[in-house]
Amino acid sequence: MFDLDRIYDVLEIFLTYPLCVLCQLISQKVLDLLYPSSNRTPHQSDQAHCYQVLYDFKKLLHYARPNGIQFFLLKYKGMRNISHVMKEDDVTLYNVTPQQFQFVRVVAGVDLRDIIRHPFTCMTSHRHAVEVLIMSHEQGYKYLGGRGDENASGHNIVLLHNTGRCGSTLLANMVHRTEEFHVISEPYSLTALSVRISKQTDKTPLDCEENHELLRATLLFLCKDPDKKYLIKVTGIFTGSLLHLTNKALPGIRDIFLHRSLLATVSSWHKILGPLRFTGIAEYGKTFLPLKYRRIWQKVKPSRSYQEFMFIILCQMHPYFIECENGRNLRAFSYEYLRTNQEDFCVNLLSELGLEKKYVSLALSALDVDSQENSPLKKFNVDKNRTINVPGEALDWIVRIGQEEFGMEIGRKDGFVKNMPNS
Repeated sequence: MFDLDRIYDVLEIFLTYPLCVLCQLISQKVLDLLYPSSNRTPHQSDQAHCYQVLYDFKKLLHYARPNGIQFFLLKYKGMRNISHVMKEDDVTLYNVTPQQFQFVRVVAGVDLRDIIRHPFTCMTSHRHAVEVLIMSHEQGYKYLGGRGDENASGHNIVLLHNTGRCGSTLLANMVHRTEEFHVISEPYSLTALSVRISKQTDKTPLDCEENHELLRATLLFLCKDPDKKYLIKVTGIFTGSLLHLTNKALPGIRDIFLHRSLLATVSSWHKILGPLRFTGIAEYGKTFLPLKYRRIWQKVKPSRSYQEFMFIILCQMHPYFIECENGRNLRAFSYEYLRTNQEDFCVNLLSELGLEKKYVSLALSALDVDSQENSPLKKFNVDKNRTINVPGEALDWIVRIGQEEFGMEIGRKDGFVKNMPNS
């Protein structure tokens, strides 16, 4: 019997995706000839380039996470005053490249702050973009300095780090329902920045002033109002390195970590990705890991996709261990504890966020609904996919590697990390 889902994935990856790239390149070349745009640095440092989004070629793809503006068909509109643009609620930071900050303006009526209707900021800002605004890093730093952010500490920002498929969207929804935090769920800009700095080499180390400055600016652009409290749910894979940099970029920021047993996490990732994409991320994901983890990968040589994916998850968790060992006062929560002790979990979470017990009932109301109902990852869609069984030898392997290379005590029954600090 044919696996139709796998056949569909193969056709999309090897046929539809390349066609989308080709169509975008040809269309953009033609449009640029008809409407010449300026790629020069603005004559005035307080002006950003503005483009109209005519079409998003990623709409032709079935499963496509946002990963930049390269699939947009863009028409140049002119220059916009940076100070004016940054005050508008429908403008948000979308991407950070080696040279630019890229913002998008979303269509009228789309509230980026409503994560019940729009669970993932990255998808919402991409899917509903009507304009793209681009400024250089230097322009961004100058604007933030002129706004008086040189002394910003980040005391109003909480970062929720996680392993993905661990209940992080549910937790973000719980915090959102208290109405005390502006919740930003998986902004692509942080993911892009994390992947970029993680791929650096010994010549450009992870912990350098350039990265601190860029992360600081990224967080301040995402959290534009210093008088509001923000919780940012970070994408749960290939972003662990941010834990090493956040308190150096903004000393007042708070970091918390949400995790789940390895078996349940890997199985859930497989269900949303499908067999082909799961295998692809498992095999090529090492290129997105920091150098020290790439070296461990070469040493231990994971041979199966299950081993490789569990190794990637450990790399997401390990920076939390290191920061705790270095004396940072961080806090971890587990999905298993949420499911077995809902009220205690909620009380402890809200206490960590500086909220009183009176918000517990509001937060717990998030458990009554599917937190991803209005996304492609809603429970109905995911539950239709097949559940996998991780082979016992793969779990035995990761238990050994976790102890020898990461200092983690992993349960042999479910892959739960038993010595997670402050959990």
